Amino acid sequence: MGKTVNRQELADIFGYSLPTISAWVENGMPVKSHGGRGKQFEFDTEDVLKWLLARERAERKAHTAATLKEGGEEITIDKARLRNEIAKAKLSELELATKMELVRPIDMVAKVLSNEIANARARLLGIPSKLRPAIQLEVGAPEGTKKLVNEVERLILEALNEIKMSADDPVEEEPHGEPPSEPIEQNEEENDDE
Repeated sequence: MGKTVNRQELADIFGYSLPTISAWVENGMPVKSHGGRGKQFEFDTEDVLKWLLARERAERKAHTAATLKEGGEEITIDKARLRNEIAKAKLSELELATKMELVRPIDMVAKVLSNEIANARARLLGIPSKLRPAIQLEVGAPEGTKKLVNEVERLILEALNEIKMSADDPVEEEPHGEPPSEPIEQNEEENDDE
């Protein structure tokens, strides 16, 4: 059993104000005898200390139950519920967009793009053999024809390699400008010199 004290003494012992002591009494703090009509409240310090410790444990337990740790960041139950609701809403939006055929699975898109790229590559690589007869008629000499067809093949392969290299690089959002005209002019100058 602890020491029996009045409200003021209890406030002094625990370092709280009289209004706080009154609030604790209203919240269930044990009272040895209630005051009134000239009679003071009496408290047993041991009972009050036990009550305060139990109250502190309950508050910590409630706080711990309402808080999660994620990546070192404390997340309250309310925040976790909000995040869950947002995720559900996003999933519902995605499902709706899929039903409305506004989105497609990535593997489907990748397959279609892969087929289209393969077709474009095959067509580009077929250009030199289709050009050979026309160039032969214009140039007349087999050596000149071979040189022009080889140059077309080189430009096509260079373009395909450039496309492949840019596909291997991380995506960067840069505006695409016009291709430089210098290599074409240099090639024309080289052809004029011969």
